Amino acid sequence: MIDEWNGLAVLLADMIEKYAGELDLDALPAPMFPEEKAAKHNTTKNVYKENVETQKAA
Repeated sequence: MIDEWNGLAVLLADMIEKYAGELDLDALPAPMFPEEKAAKHNTTKNVYKENVETQKAA
């Protein structure tokens, strides 16, 4: 069985290896996951309900 994605994976690996020094990956900020963002901004799970207007009868 031939892996169809193998060529793309090899290309990406080669590009990352070639340009890793220029990308300066160590200088990137730490990733923030959705749970951390919610805790940081004190959002609730009902955010969408709060922003939805009620329909009025014509």
